[in-house]
Amino acid sequence: MKIKNYIPRIYMKENLNVNQMYILSRDNMHYLKKVLRINNENTLEIFNNTNYIFFAKMIHISHKIVHIKIFSKKLKNLESPIHIHLGQVISKNDKKMDFTIQKAIEMGVNIITPLLSETYYLKNKNLNITHKIQRWKKIAISTCQQCKRNIIPEIRYPINIHSWCQEPNNHTKIIFHPQSSMTIHELDNPIKYIRIIIGSEKGFLQNEIQKIIQYGFTAIRLGPRILRTETAALVAITALQVKFGDLK
Repeated sequence: MKIKNYIPRIYMKENLNVNQMYILSRDNMHYLKKVLRINNENTLEIFNNTNYIFFAKMIHISHKIVHIKIFSKKLKNLESPIHIHLGQVISKNDKKMDFTIQKAIEMGVNIITPLLSETYYLKNKNLNITHKIQRWKKIAISTCQQCKRNIIPEIRYPINIHSWCQEPNNHTKIIFHPQSSMTIHELDNPIKYIRIIIGSEKGFLQNEIQKIIQYGFTAIRLGPRILRTETAALVAITALQVKFGDLK
């Protein structure tokens, strides 16, 4: 059943201009024709990694090509006032990592750097990281398409945990630890740039936490319970958005 006034939303990487015609990519054409079964003259909403959304008409549909024409654009900034960089240790379970990336983007994270633990690296020397990054970037685009974010978060190339922790920056840096006495509410306002690090299924050992704290990270307690890796990032980002961002 079609939803009344539903406007399909797609991503295009091109620089878009009003009154210009464009040809849809094969993926977008398949999505509109085969998945949504869109007909000629339908209106489309398009985002292109800017704070604008564009509206277009499908003016020609054939078996191999779809032409559209942009007829208007609108400024629509849905980005949070805080900038969050998530360092997420790669999960052994691909579905958990995919879930973390998807939900972190929905909650407003800006950059995600997958982190390699020493154990993960030794066990996966021949792993095709490029293939994983391509999948994660597709998840980022499809998540923005669904949640109506217009700026696509950056998925960076995986690096070693310690290398990431030592990168020079002026961000507030946080590691979450249930035994810490400090909570998010004790962090000073205002905070604009935040880095958070989340461990894998096994979490961080005590000596690893101490090492990360030596890199300038503040240990923060989210609560008394131990959270799964796919839950921890979501809860942490939500708490930060409530405290400093746009979740009210």
